[in-house]
Parts: sequence; structure tokens; C-alpha cells
Amino acid sequence: MFNKPDGRSLLKNDSVVARERFERVIYIIAGRAPVNDRIDKLLQLSAPGCRVVLVTPEADPADRHNLVVKALPNPTNILRPLKLRTLKRMVDHLLFFPSQKILYVKPVERALRKHIRADIEQGKKVVLLTCVPPHDVALIGLLLKKQLTQIRWILDWQDLWSYDENYFERVPRIYRSRLLKLEHRMLDTADLNITTNGYAKAVLEEHYGIPGERITSIPHHYCASDLADSTLGDRHTESPDNGRKPIRIGFLGTFYKPPRVPGDMVSDVIGELRNSGLSLELHVHGGIPRVENRVLEKMRRNGVVLHRPVSHKESLTALVRYDFLMLMLSNLPNSRAVMSIKLPHYLLAGRPILAIVPDPSAVADIVRETGSGYVIDINGDWRIQLKQIVSESATRRAPPDRNLSAIEQYSWENISRQWMKVLAQE
Repeated sequence: MFNKPDGRSLLKNDSVVARERFERVIYIIAGRAPVNDRIDKLLQLSAPGCRVVLVTPEADPADRHNLVVKALPNPTNILRPLKLRTLKRMVDHLLFFPSQKILYVKPVERALRKHIRADIEQGKKVVLLTCVPPHDVALIGLLLKKQLTQIRWILDWQDLWSYDENYFERVPRIYRSRLLKLEHRMLDTADLNITTNGYAKAVLEEHYGIPGERITSIPHHYCASDLADSTLGDRHTESPDNGRKPIRIGFLGTFYKPPRVPGDMVSDVIGELRNSGLSLELHVHGGIPRVENRVLEKMRRNGVVLHRPVSHKESLTALVRYDFLMLMLSNLPNSRAVMSIKLPHYLLAGRPILAIVPDPSAVADIVRETGSGYVIDINGDWRIQLKQIVSESATRRAPPDRNLSAIEQYSWENISRQWMKVLAQE
């Protein structure tokens, strides 16, 4: 296991003294702050002789980050006071490859090169864990691995890049062939590529030609302590009392993320079901989508309730109150290779899952194996199936029998062992 960061910056004068107590240093590079739950739990691993260093672009309110590196100033920021925001976005889109995040890559590469060289001189083993997306930060690992071949570079593909339409279509056409070459270099150079499931692992093997021995899968997890009163398997297995209240469906995360998550389509279907006579609401916990006001108003008319962001634990507590939890992925090649980070949290919440996804797929397999809900093939008559399941919920028996041993495989207690094994490898 690995030590939880103590909040001290490696840039302080006592950094060398602090680092001498460690035989192995693990640098975790994130391109966003705050970090997601997968990275957050990695920071809590602990073992004698190891130190975990989180590298991010912003300081954490809890002062937990070890190395905060600011991006280079963007020269196009001068357009903001001139109220030329649209022009700025267009210029940024074409000026920076792969994206504006490149302004963060170079400062991090310079800062880490200095510290890693000092680690190597002191005889320490160095592991570099790059967590993507944002995918641009993988350039840091590529640059450092080229200069410092002694490091072990692990690339955690929480989402694939060019194979995922959601990310690839954001890249200007003039850069796409260049991006594909860069992506191949990353995959070929990393000592180990981590995916979240076997479908994504197969994509790296079959689509990109990466040898299987340089790929492994570590799924997303849930942490039972996130729900203090958690009793796995005993929570809310009764049929909802829908005779006196609307059927309420919960949704966690980004609701409008085309083309992968078609929020407008989901909104329309909820509206259709309500117009057919169903008393139905869809509650979205993940912020207000960045869409036009007319789209937001249509969502509200359709029975979509948009909740503003709250803490992770508060969101989980809200999920427990709903009759169903929804997860939806469009009919796209990459949708089969996606394991949504929300899925284990749905497993923890214990409510029946409505998984409207391609079948087979990683999500469909997990929902079936855990007995945690209903798989509704988006390639079929999914609207009819959804209406049938929801409309019968008032008279339906208890939800599907949950396979507790299968669900517990996604607990942090089990998933952390997989991470420790990977990070301890030479």
C-alpha cells in the first residue's frame, strides 16, 4: 500500500528531507481539479516506503495536493475584456494541439523532470500514473518517459480517446491524423495501459494493436463508507408506493453529453411517457447542462428536474430516495467499451438500474452479473421496454435479486488490491 499525501508541497525547502524517507515515489497526474473519485481513492493508498504525489493545476481547499503547477498564460485571454469570447474559442481551437491543455503540459513536464531526476539520483523507484481524460496530460508521460527511461509509466484510460466520438469530434479536422499518430505513440510507449473493462482492453488490442501483456483492466469502484448507513443488499428492496406519488427516476452525472449521452432524447421520451398518462419525474444530479434556455425549459416541461451540484456523498444520499436509477449510452461503437464511473455508485445505492445501453456491452454485462437492474437494449424498442418496466413498477414484485458477492467485487476494498499490485510492479 501507499502513504496518503501529507499536504506538503515538494517545492518547499524541506522537500528533500521528506522524500529521503521513501524508496518509491508515485506521481499521479491529473488535468482537472477537483479530482474524480477514482483518483481520490488512489491518494488514500498507504504502505511503508512509498509516497504518493498528486500533480494538479489547482490547489485543493483541503490543501491535500502535493504539487500544484499552473498552466502557462494564454495569450488569447486579451480577447476576453474585448468581449470577443466566440473569436477566442475559435482561435484556441485552432491554435493549440491537441487542445488548450497543452499550456499545462509543458510546465508540469519541466517541474517533474527536476524532481524525478533527484529521485533517481537518490536511488528511488519512480512510477508515473497519468489519468485521462483530459487526454492531453498523457503528453507529460510521453515526454518524461523519453528523457527518463528508468521511470515506469502507467497510462490510466478512464475513457478512450480517438475511439470515443465524444472526444475525437472535438478535435479540428486538420489535427485528427496528427492526433492518431500521437495517440499510437502514447499507447506504444507506456509500460502499462489500464482500462476500466475487458471491452476497452479488447479495443486497445484489436483496434490499436497493443500487446495484451501491456494492458490490464481495473474497474471503477464504490466505497461503502460514502453511505454511512450502508447495508449492502438490504436497502430499499420494497416495491415503490406509486399509487400516491410520481415514479421518480434518478440520474447522476452529465445529462447532456452528445453524442454519447443524448440528454435531449431522454428528455423527449420522459415527456412522451408523461403524456401517455404516467406520473413520472427524472431527477438529474450533476449540474445544469450548458444548453440554450429554450432547451432547459423544454426539459422542465418534460418532467426533468435539474439539481445543482452538491458533494459526492450528498448526491449518493439523494440516489437512495429514487424508485429507479437511469444510465443511458447511445448506439455508438465506443458505448460498448464504456464503464460509466457512476455505475458502481448505483450499485451501492441499491435501487433498480435502468441501463439503456447497447447489448452486449460492459455496462450491460455488469448490470446482469450483479442482478442490479434491467438491461434495455438501445438497439431495440427501448421506449416500449422502458414504459413497460416503469408503468408496472407499482404492482411489480421486489426488484431483481441482487448478487451481493458480484456487487462487492466493485467495492474499493477489492479494487484497491488490484491497484496496489499494479503500482508495486517493477
